[in-house]
Amino acid sequence: MSAIAVPKESLFDAALKAVIIYDDFDSATRATALLERVAVRVDEAMKWDVKPWKFDVLKQPALAALTVAVAANADLIVLALRQTHSTPAELLDWLKNWAEHRRIEDAAVLALPSGETQTPPASWDELKAFAKAHGLVFLDGQSVWNDGSSASLGHPWPPRKPPVAPGPTRASAERLPVPLHWGINE
Repeated sequence: MSAIAVPKESLFDAALKAVIIYDDFDSATRATALLERVAVRVDEAMKWDVKPWKFDVLKQPALAALTVAVAANADLIVLALRQTHSTPAELLDWLKNWAEHRRIEDAAVLALPSGETQTPPASWDELKAFAKAHGLVFLDGQSVWNDGSSASLGHPWPPRKPPVAPGPTRASAERLPVPLHWGINE
């Protein structure tokens, strides 16, 4: 009889999935670079599967619903909104819809400020309250964004938990389609 050794899956064997919601290309680029720095500093085996979406997508109901379905398996939602000083209603609606349909129990929301401000925007209090109410980790990216240090984002989550079944949903007519692939264009 022979035994086959099955390697134990580590936390970072699978890529962590991140969605970046941005309003300008520079913000998306800086957020992506930040995630790459985190991966390098934390563990050579850590990988990100990043999906950047322009904020304007959330203003179109059909596209917003599709992005929620695609983001259901996201570990991290990054808000890189440079030109937004208050939380737009479309963003809060999208986050609520995503939180109801997410499959990752220990997901997090990372808010990155614009490069111009030295203090967190007032909208962060609203985002913090939202995260707490939905059992999400809220990450304040103020120091990371301004000084370029990604060390504080190294292990923001507790040990990864298996995906959870979606919470109570609305009528079956409103159920979101489950995409076969992670990306919209795949």
